[in-house]
Amino acid sequence: MKNIIRKLAAAFCMLSVVGCAGLSKSCASCTAETFASDWVVVQVDLSGKPFRCWALQDVSISNEGQSDGIWWENQQGNLVHISGLYNRVQVRHGDWSNAYSELGLTKELCEEVHNKKQLP
Repeated sequence: MKNIIRKLAAAFCMLSVVGCAGLSKSCASCTAETFASDWVVVQVDLSGKPFRCWALQDVSISNEGQSDGIWWENQQGNLVHISGLYNRVQVRHGDWSNAYSELGLTKELCEEVHNKKQLP
């Protein structure tokens, strides 16, 4: 049932943006929220130093309405919500290095930050 709803939502998104100038961006955004994708998400402190980092595989990230927050369900079934100072990059064609680079990170730095699990 969940899969059917996702397919219907994707079809609706596609139909609603046909003819729009930002078709590619709108389609990518709708598809990324409706279907799972790979992501690098980093949360930073006020000085721009990363203090949380996630390499997410096959995950749908949703924007929270009326907020700057985003949320996703992790592999253990926990709902993860973050807000504030964060950046995210969708990994395209399995090019994780490029996604990390967009955020000024490397895989090793993201893993180190993620494993510390320390607040700023």
